[in-house]
Amino acid sequence: MNSKMDRRALLQGLGALSLASTAGGLHAKSDSTKNGSAIDFSDDVENLRAYAKLAGTVEDGMVHYWYSGTIYGFTPEKTAAMVGWTGLLKMVWRNLGNGSFHFRNYDLAYFTNPGESTRIDQFVNPFTGKINRPIDVVGGPFDVVLSPKQYPWTMSGDDIWVTEPNFFKYKNKLSPQDWPLASSGDLLNLLYLDGFQGKLSDIRNDSIKSAPSTLNVHHVNPWYPFFKMGQRTGVNVWHGHGKKIMELSDISPEVLAYVEEVSPGFIESDQPWPTRTDSYKEYKEQRKPSKK
Repeated sequence: MNSKMDRRALLQGLGALSLASTAGGLHAKSDSTKNGSAIDFSDDVENLRAYAKLAGTVEDGMVHYWYSGTIYGFTPEKTAAMVGWTGLLKMVWRNLGNGSFHFRNYDLAYFTNPGESTRIDQFVNPFTGKINRPIDVVGGPFDVVLSPKQYPWTMSGDDIWVTEPNFFKYKNKLSPQDWPLASSGDLLNLLYLDGFQGKLSDIRNDSIKSAPSTLNVHHVNPWYPFFKMGQRTGVNVWHGHGKKIMELSDISPEVLAYVEEVSPGFIESDQPWPTRTDSYKEYKEQRKPSKK
């Protein structure tokens, strides 16, 4: 992709996001103003539509988030920053027309020193003192269908937040018998707390189909394979922030260059790759079992 592309071309590539500048605060659910319509958050359909507008888009289209953060290790004896990570998330949204929405996720990311943005090939694990070699993140497509429901909104003036806990439990592709250091156990038990923050006035504005938002990431996961922590007591805590992309400048130059190198056309395409993959699958295919 040409980094000098104009705004129109960019917005077409990102799903033709419709933006407008508005102002306003929290209004009673029965009223409306010239700035937009009131939202009855007690109504499941309106509640979900507000979520879709903030997190994604209420029209068919693509939404991207740049993000960056740090992965911490936590054991009964020690807590330490282990490695940073940064990347680009693609969400391909579809309005199903019955109050429900579908989106498909694709994810590209790499690992860094904590607080930095340059990709690294290795780092010293603060828990083991050994050198670890990370594998870049290639994830998706992951499909999610959202049906009308109550999302836990928090509001203060014109600021609005929503964070919903999601729990996942999967069979680990890396069995502890075959992968004694890379596997944390037979099952993967994960907690994802992905939150979005924006402006109530943007959500209320009918001319805006995809409201500007920031992303807050907090994940509690078993040890990631490349840390080679095996079944040691403890977890990884992923903490980071991101931003919905409205301009190419919203993506760090390092991440933009990385995405263009490893997956040309990622931003423009609604299907950058057809076959589902994830970090555990990639690790199993790229690495061999090790006992040291």
